[in-house]
This record gives sequence, C-alpha cells and structure tokens, in this order.
Amino acid sequence: MAFKSSRPTYAIILLVLSSLFMCATFLPLLYSIVLPNQDIQGFVSALEQRSTPSMEAESVVQQAIAAAGPLTRAIPIAYNSEWTVAIHYAGSQPSEKLRASQAIYIAWFQRHPKAALVAFTCYENGAGQKAYQIREVDPVGMVRGYAIPLGLFGLSLFLVRRKKPPADLPWTACRFRAWTIDVLLAGESILRQLHLSRPTHLCRD
Repeated sequence: MAFKSSRPTYAIILLVLSSLFMCATFLPLLYSIVLPNQDIQGFVSALEQRSTPSMEAESVVQQAIAAAGPLTRAIPIAYNSEWTVAIHYAGSQPSEKLRASQAIYIAWFQRHPKAALVAFTCYENGAGQKAYQIREVDPVGMVRGYAIPLGLFGLSLFLVRRKKPPADLPWTACRFRAWTIDVLLAGESILRQLHLSRPTHLCRD
C-alpha cells in the first residue's frame, strides 16, 4: 500500500528547496568561523594593529588606518569564496584566473565609531600573488539577502504543517507557484547585487 502524505506536495518541494537555499547562504559563514581564511584573518588583524601586514596588504592597511583609524571591533556575518577572471587592460599580459575570498563584517573604526558593513577581500592568482580590497556594503541589500532564504524557509514550514485542503475546495496552486517563482527570481537578483566585485587587475602587474 503506497504511503500518501497529508501535506501538500508543493509545500514539501518548497521546504527542500528553501533548506538548500539556507545551506548555501549560511554554511559558508559557519565554515569560515570554524576554519577561518588565514589571509582574511591576517588582513583584519593588521587593521586592528595586532599584527604586521603582509607586503601585499601593507599599502591597503596603511590607507585604511590613515582614513578611518584602526579597526576596533569586527563581527563576521558573511563569507564567500570563488574563482573569477582578471583582465589586464594595460600591457600585453593575458587574462588570468583569481581566487577571490571575501568576508563581510560589522566593523567599528576608531575615527568612525558608528558600525558599518565592510567587505574584506583577498584576490590570489595562480602564481601566489595577492591583492587586497576594503569596501563598504549596502546594509539594505545585505538584510534582503538574508531575509529571502529565511522568509522562504519559514513559509515552507508553515505550509508543510498545514493539511491538504478537501478536494471540493478550490485552491489557487497555480497562482501560488507563480508567486514563489517571483520571490526566487527576486532573491537571485539581490544575490547578484551582493556578489563579489570583479577586479580588473592586481595591485602589482
């Protein structure tokens, strides 16, 4: 005898997809906390003036400290790592692949005590050359990037807990599926906005 669930099939599918979405959003952060990226960790430590910056990060660290003072506190809230392509517009060097590691922190600087969302990024090419970048992140986009997977996961849990409606009652499943697709497309658009900024060249050609 086949098992027949009393839960709507689309709700179970949405729960599975939203769970995967949650994992893709939060697992990299958990991984970076358990096994932190040494380049990013050293970069942040140098900005806090607790260690000496590497040669590649020295100029960026000095410029940041001169502009905003030392980093006084930093709380990690996001992490991403991927391969990207650098294009050298000056000279005849060919394009090359870079490994981009980015951590987003809630950061406080000595001369700017108000908290800000700051992305610390390390780019590394195949030869081991590294370049570092600091940039401010839009907090609204960050909140939306987290709100979408959390909202979808909460909605899927709510729908899974509901029983299937009686067969004689109308159910606008098609309209619900269309709404779900719109939400997922909006989430994809926001994640693209939060995507790692592409470098056009390394600090040193």
